[in-house]
Amino acid sequence: MQHLGIHGTVETTTNSQIGFKNLNFSSSSSTKRREDLYNRTAGTKSLSRTRACDNCRRRKTRCDGPRKANNICTNCLQNKKACTYVEASTPRGPPKSYVTGLEDKLEKMEELLQRLRPGQDFSAELGPPVVRDSWKDSELLSETSRSQSRLRAASPSKLSPYVDQTTSIPMSSHLIFNSSSSSSSRAPSRHHRRRRDSIDNSIDSLSSQSDSSDVDELVDNFEKGMQRLTLRSGRSQSQGVGPYDRFHGQSSYIKLVDVTRKLRQAHLMAQKEVFSNSSGSNESTTSPSPDIPNALRRLQFWRAPKWELVYEGLHVDSPKFLNSVLEQFPKPGLAEELIGHYFRHVNPQLCLLNKRIFHRQWRERLYQRDIWFCALSMCLFALGSRWSNDPRVLARDQTKHGTAELDWTKAGWDYFNVAISVHRARRSLLCTATLFEVQTSSLLAWFLRGTPDYAVGGTIVTVGIRKAQDVGAHRKAVYARFPTADEELWKRAFWLLVILDRTGSASLGRPCSLGEEDYDLELPLEVDDEYWETEDPALDFKQPDGLPSRVAAFNAWIGITQIVGFTLRTLYALDPGKIFLGRQILPEPEITVKQLNMALDEWVNSLPEHLKWPVSTDDIIFSNQSASLHLSYHFAFILIYRTFIPFSQILPSGIRGVRIPRSSQKPSSLSTPALPICVKSARSCVQVIEEQMRRGFSNVAFLITICNVCSAILIVHLWDLKAKEIKERSTHVSPTEDVKPQHALAIQSAKEDIDIFLKALEWAKTRYPSVAQI
Repeated sequence: MQHLGIHGTVETTTNSQIGFKNLNFSSSSSTKRREDLYNRTAGTKSLSRTRACDNCRRRKTRCDGPRKANNICTNCLQNKKACTYVEASTPRGPPKSYVTGLEDKLEKMEELLQRLRPGQDFSAELGPPVVRDSWKDSELLSETSRSQSRLRAASPSKLSPYVDQTTSIPMSSHLIFNSSSSSSSRAPSRHHRRRRDSIDNSIDSLSSQSDSSDVDELVDNFEKGMQRLTLRSGRSQSQGVGPYDRFHGQSSYIKLVDVTRKLRQAHLMAQKEVFSNSSGSNESTTSPSPDIPNALRRLQFWRAPKWELVYEGLHVDSPKFLNSVLEQFPKPGLAEELIGHYFRHVNPQLCLLNKRIFHRQWRERLYQRDIWFCALSMCLFALGSRWSNDPRVLARDQTKHGTAELDWTKAGWDYFNVAISVHRARRSLLCTATLFEVQTSSLLAWFLRGTPDYAVGGTIVTVGIRKAQDVGAHRKAVYARFPTADEELWKRAFWLLVILDRTGSASLGRPCSLGEEDYDLELPLEVDDEYWETEDPALDFKQPDGLPSRVAAFNAWIGITQIVGFTLRTLYALDPGKIFLGRQILPEPEITVKQLNMALDEWVNSLPEHLKWPVSTDDIIFSNQSASLHLSYHFAFILIYRTFIPFSQILPSGIRGVRIPRSSQKPSSLSTPALPICVKSARSCVQVIEEQMRRGFSNVAFLITICNVCSAILIVHLWDLKAKEIKERSTHVSPTEDVKPQHALAIQSAKEDIDIFLKALEWAKTRYPSVAQI
């Protein structure tokens, strides 16, 4: 039997799954059946004989014992077993719909408490958090609880909520990671996933979907109307994926249109029910088929014309264009080498791709069928070229020159130009993005870092964010409860775009494209690539106990960039008077800085042991991750305090006409400690860079940024010392007296630190052209 689902789709159910209407025990028919049952059993000694015997109940077979003269059923006679009626019936538990409703209500109450009392922990009064669906499997409950507690202890990006005790203004929610936003490092097996899928098709699916209007999980499909949004894989539209499935949020008028459709269907159902009752028909009342209004549509007005699809770039999937891109591929041996360089030096920092999945797609020659996988492969070649010494990675017009004339700053540019040409040709705005397209946007922007065109990368990142929002990748409602490879890759791709947006905005002095309130996506699972798909389905997406995950650094990176984004939104806002954080107006800078300091302390203390500095392991990947994270930590301190540095006090007396940064003119109690704090952070960066350069530094693009920022801070510190030295000589020391000033040692130390930064920039200069243009 068919009935209309919650989103207007036709669902097939059994008679026992039609709805609660047919289970109404107060109807006259059910009352009559109970009276007949009482009349048939009135002459017996016990009413227990009206049920099946003990053997039939255990075997769940039909029993005719109550209708037999001696109450001995046919099954017991055939199997030569005693037909007894002594076992007590076990009461059934509550239906899943009832439990799900209670869980939903509990979650809403917890969210309400967090809004009313942000940062308050009610675990002592209410007990530990309730794990969703834990009532179905006690083993699943204990397993999930253990994994969540382990993640809370290990994940550095979950900043604990706290309140500034010295002021009446609580810490902004923008510096607090919601406990629900982090995801467990373990996940139930495929067996649990299959069981959940079978249960969701039952009556309780109505309960789990009844609040669909409260979450942004719908898309507008020109042919199917409103339906449940599922994240698309990396395959292109030519491989059967609908190109018009788009994400719509709460403010979209499509939501209102969907309500009108459902109201119309409800009224039609009510009229049909009245007609059925008046005519005595037993036909069940179901919603009208959504195909009826769609059949009345004139498709020429609901489908894009062919010329528009060509303009939108859909023609680039043609064999001719694809072959032209494949002609630019490196030789197989060189391609394997460049892919190896990428996964050795780049991907451990970005955590964008799954190594095993990519290699499987590469062996299947997916690049011969999917244009976006071609572009993604070209990005890998471009980034891997920066670590290769093969002259073939250079521009083709350079290979004819001698080795001494080769310009290694051009390494990978040919591959990048092919990838960006696909990006320009496949400029589709009508069609939503695939996973490969979003991943390509991230790698294109990452390649541009360290080049003179790094500002263009910010535009590409913004386009990638909008593309990801177009398919709903920023909402946790579109992800399944149990992890899949595609969804984890989507989460990594979106979070990397958020990271690049925040760090790029800090470098360029621009506002972030995405605010904290614009997404609710969970963090990526802290499970290494090799444990996503295993031979034992029960071990899928489970990180072995005691083995640190390489994804932990990526989640910690998200946490520190959250602090950076909040700093840009508050301390560097163009008009702070227009900023509202919750119900509180933006506080004074001193309070904001104090909250940011607390957040940084909380973040660095939450780092797992394998990411603390100095590192206690010889693993080069963990060493690079730890160095990058601690450089980001000190970079955040400099970003917070440098806006309060009093540059005007460093100027020599009597000098006029020199323009200083407007932000440094803010009168504040932070002006005095601002420069010493920045200098301390810069010197801490010196120690990290000097140590990691001996091991091997992979995050070179960020190294260039840190060297530039810290060198500038130390040079400002040097001129400040010079100004103090001149003042000291003019007031306390005779011009003829040859006494070394007390600031001379500090000046010499600053020069030595600057030399270390310059050496690091000289090392990066051979591959990154932006260094030569500083």
